[in-house]
Amino acid sequence: MARRLRTWAGAVAISTSLAPLLAMGTATADSAAAPATAAAFEGTDWAKVVEPALHCPKPRPSDTWYVVRARVAAVGDLTRDGKPETVVVSSCPSPTSGNPTISFVYDGASKRSAPRLIGALGKNRYFKTQNVTIQNGQVDLSGKVVSDKAPNCCPDLIVRQTYKWNGTKFLRTSEKLTRTS
Repeated sequence: MARRLRTWAGAVAISTSLAPLLAMGTATADSAAAPATAAAFEGTDWAKVVEPALHCPKPRPSDTWYVVRARVAAVGDLTRDGKPETVVVSSCPSPTSGNPTISFVYDGASKRSAPRLIGALGKNRYFKTQNVTIQNGQVDLSGKVVSDKAPNCCPDLIVRQTYKWNGTKFLRTSEKLTRTS
């Protein structure tokens, strides 16, 4: 009986930790750039790549729920060097309510064996979901956000942010907030 309870608890913890990632939203990319980056970073284990950038608390050896997940959200030339960057969305695992999602931008000019992080976008908001698009050299993030006044379970804002590469880093060029009804 105790074994069944541990197995059930582990399954609940894993499904709970997956919930924020499954709800992260959709993505689009500049269509001309997508095949080039797909080939350049083919086979990359993005969860291992983003984990150091997440700065998650270290799990205990018995924490079966601790599984970092990451997804390629968009691909496009953001640095204007002719090589498409890859935007990967991830968040720290949690056995309870999900942590905020962050968009990590990896340089298209870096080696496949060592993708180079050039930006972490959306860190100023508690994004529960995140849709990412790349158009005209800009990254747009939009999604449901938890404000300082809301509990972590219940996003109360829709936020849209736009970022642009300035030659050395990404600058947020706009932000629009809308209250949910």
